[in-house]
Amino acid sequence: MSKIWEGRIGSKTDSAVDDFTYSIDIDRSLYLHDMTGTAAYVAGLEKIGVINRDELKEIMAGLMDLKEKIEKGNIDYSVHEDIHSLIESELHALIGEPALKIHTGRSRNDQIVLDERLFCKDMIINLLTESTGLMAGLLKISDEQIDTIFPAYTHLQKAQPVSLAHYMLSFFDKFARDNEKLIQAFESCDHMPLGAAACAGSGYKIDRDFLADILKFKNLASNSMDIVGSRDFMIDLIYACSMIMMHLSRFSEDLIIYNSDEFSYIDIEGSFCTGSSIMPQKKNPDLLELIRGKSSLVIGNLMQIMIMLKALPSTYNRDLQEDKKILFDAAGETVRSISIFAKLIENISFNKKIIINKLENGFLEATDMADYLVEKGESFRNSHHITGNIVKYCIEKNIKISGLTLDELKKHSHLFAEDIYERIELESCLKARDVDCGTSKISVADRIKKAEEMIGSFRVIIGKLKKRTADFESIIDIAG
Repeated sequence: MSKIWEGRIGSKTDSAVDDFTYSIDIDRSLYLHDMTGTAAYVAGLEKIGVINRDELKEIMAGLMDLKEKIEKGNIDYSVHEDIHSLIESELHALIGEPALKIHTGRSRNDQIVLDERLFCKDMIINLLTESTGLMAGLLKISDEQIDTIFPAYTHLQKAQPVSLAHYMLSFFDKFARDNEKLIQAFESCDHMPLGAAACAGSGYKIDRDFLADILKFKNLASNSMDIVGSRDFMIDLIYACSMIMMHLSRFSEDLIIYNSDEFSYIDIEGSFCTGSSIMPQKKNPDLLELIRGKSSLVIGNLMQIMIMLKALPSTYNRDLQEDKKILFDAAGETVRSISIFAKLIENISFNKKIIINKLENGFLEATDMADYLVEKGESFRNSHHITGNIVKYCIEKNIKISGLTLDELKKHSHLFAEDIYERIELESCLKARDVDCGTSKISVADRIKKAEEMIGSFRVIIGKLKKRTADFESIIDIAG
């Protein structure tokens, strides 16, 4: 394959250099984004008179033919250095001389940034769609389980009773924040880079506003040196992916624990588990473990891209060829993880009898007993001390707090009366947590209603963002 720089470097590139520098195996997946950018750019060249109307039509028809050829698998990728040279070379084979004009005033430096920004915008739409679907699944479970009492843990020790819906909504809120980060990342991507060329700006008076309009960019990137060398938008997306994966990992860890025989709070349907090669009895939550493992890879991707950039000289350097592998890995692993987790969560059942039995142990009502004494006039610090002594007494006697007689309780405080027993029932414990962020049924029901509205809002935003993404066929139509 001939090289675009052969006018300067006359000698044939060593095959080992080709093997080391070629990126076609990685960036080939950007073919549609590169063709979309090329179609728009060529329309811009026709607008300023660099090519004529007939050449524009030839190029657009050629791009349509090339798209079909690529999608049918009729391309030998091995003879091309990268996706940019593939598009230009294969287009030249189809239409001849006009194809040699498509790179006029454009560099691979601003070309790849355009491809990456278009890719990121599309991927953010996918991530938001999958994440919002997962949130809808969590909301469905929350609505169904609002009356189910569940043990909350701190330090992996039983702490206080909560609504199972409240637990599920705790992850709903995490993913809602992640969606906000994705939306911010979309805005970070939405700056049109064409016109920067190699680093100093194009030598042709390209109409950047026109290009931004047909490529559906909200803003124009403003400094050619910054445009070709910065990948902040990519860091923003990978950071959002890292946060999603961290939250999925924490959720997975909980479910792995709750699925264990020691807890048995949940059961994962068999089609979402795997077995053992040697132990016939095993039913392993491997999907959850893989998500937990993949989270480290995506977080590692964030470190990779930041370390790659932290010591680069200004503008474009070949190190940035490696950014696509990092981006594709991070975004790809994240969208797949969200998708499979959303399916898995639909295939979990809750072992309510076991959960109720476990709730009876661990003194989860102790805080409410201390609050009861405060309501009777005792200071909280003294109430805490009194209740702690009662718990210790119960452990020594191997009895539950509810099994203590009133006389036994009065030995610890004269403030105890018959109403203590109702006050420390688990339903009463939940009802008492009636702050707007708490686990009372009123608070949780209100949160479910707001969560439904939030999902509706995210779906509206996704619809609006889709209208801000470029479409190859639409650009062909505009140019035609």
